[in-house]
Amino acid sequence: MNLQKLQYIVEIEKRGSISGAAHALFVSQPYLSKILKEIEEEYRIIIFSRAKNGITVTDSGRLFLDMAKDLFASAEAFQKAFDERRDSFRLRVSSANTSHAMDAFLRMLKESPDSSLRFSYRETTLMDVVNDVCTNMADVGVILLNSSTRDTVLELLQLRRIACETLFDSGTYFVVRSGHPLLEKKEPFTMDDIYQYNFVLYPDMQDDKTHVLQSAYGDSSLNLINWNRVRQVVYVYSRAALHNILTHTDFIALGTAATREQEKDFGIVSLPLPSDIPPREIREDRKSLCYIYQKERELPAAAKRYIAFLEQCYGKDSDFGTLEKEKRGVSG
Repeated sequence: MNLQKLQYIVEIEKRGSISGAAHALFVSQPYLSKILKEIEEEYRIIIFSRAKNGITVTDSGRLFLDMAKDLFASAEAFQKAFDERRDSFRLRVSSANTSHAMDAFLRMLKESPDSSLRFSYRETTLMDVVNDVCTNMADVGVILLNSSTRDTVLELLQLRRIACETLFDSGTYFVVRSGHPLLEKKEPFTMDDIYQYNFVLYPDMQDDKTHVLQSAYGDSSLNLINWNRVRQVVYVYSRAALHNILTHTDFIALGTAATREQEKDFGIVSLPLPSDIPPREIREDRKSLCYIYQKERELPAAAKRYIAFLEQCYGKDSDFGTLEKEKRGVSG
């Protein structure tokens, strides 16, 4: 028995007429009538009684349709079981430009002996990460919320029934190469020292400098710097480009605390804000690294493992998270 032909018969019952079913199935009415006749002849039953005002299901037809629906349910359960098995060996991560998400991803790759796992990792904008998770293009998303985006994004996530878990809160750091002249100063550096160097930043899809920085870094980070005193800003669209510029020049980037892998592999370190920035502005400058996922969807096993790596490396109870709380003077 052809399952598609069975589906045609079920659709006739659903629509209440052959013409209505033909329209819904995008087939001709004569073709659908021919399929119905073939099935009735094959099983030697009459499924529908025809009348001027439509069709009615016969007793034999009711038995046939009920068994057909049971067969469809079994086929769907069969497909779902193997889809879930396939998905359990798959991990799709969508992330904003943050080294922490990639660091956890790399650690998972190194500690995953199962060669059948299929991984994908995409770096994109904050809103694209949200859309990837909402449309099931990603199992887990990693985002960085700042003072400008926090309320809007959290409201959107709640509306779309997307769970959002915070890994750690962080302030803004200046990010430089390990041999940067600022690190060689004997006395603490000041903002006057910062303005002697150029900046490399992630852009938004706008040209206006204020909007560019506001989307990527937040109002509070913007207020820390007098951008009229910055001589040159280079905008890059990937972490690879940012790392290359930082490691080969004296440019400065804005970011959260550098990961151990950044320091080890790229020679990139993070510097706390200088003491001549007012404490109130530092307190107001808060970013949250979060991961998101669909509330009503069972996560694949690989996605759960990735979340465990995120929590282990950067969760509130991790060494990294505890250190960030201490830097910001937060207890508990």
